Amino acid sequence: MTIHKWGGLASFLIAAAFLVPPWIYLTGNLGDLGGILAYDLADFLSGPVLSASLVFVSYLLRERLGEGAPRRLDLALLAALLAAAGMAAVAFVRASNRHYHLIHPELHLEDSVTVLTVWATLTAGLTGLGFHFLGWAFVLIGSAGWTALPFPRLLAGLYLLAGGLAWFVYRFPDLEGLVMFLAAVISFWQGILMWRSDVSESTAGG
Repeated sequence: MTIHKWGGLASFLIAAAFLVPPWIYLTGNLGDLGGILAYDLADFLSGPVLSASLVFVSYLLRERLGEGAPRRLDLALLAALLAAAGMAAVAFVRASNRHYHLIHPELHLEDSVTVLTVWATLTAGLTGLGFHFLGWAFVLIGSAGWTALPFPRLLAGLYLLAGGLAWFVYRFPDLEGLVMFLAAVISFWQGILMWRSDVSESTAGG
């Protein structure tokens, strides 16, 4: 496969990682092996898969389109790395906490107010960190796409909108779902453009 198709596949994985894990977390059941495996899949998608795909797509945009806005795309890659670290940390904390609870049912940790408060605060803080830097990555890519790169204007606008909202997920957690939906739409659209290579070699990322 060409590098553009790999970028398209990574973009599709980003879209899946923003849509599938929340559905599993909301509907999953830890009472059986299938439910545990489903939660493990959600952690894998929202952590390693999302992080690696986000960095790869940002790197590919920088390599293929960097001449149009080199400084912004350099900074976007740095922000994507920080966002990826935050997203992975949230997934790893979730997985570690869940499996510790499952391994030690005699401790009844699910009934401990202290444990639940610390866990909720930690995951909320790491989630806010990940989304904040995702916002910077999206705003920088969207800005470059709007002014210097061959992006569809609507796609660049969605990048800017999603990025601006992502900045404030740490303060307004209810924004998380909307940002995830917009990020999935952006990634799916970008994945189609990369996979189909509807644009020339120099513009395949847009």
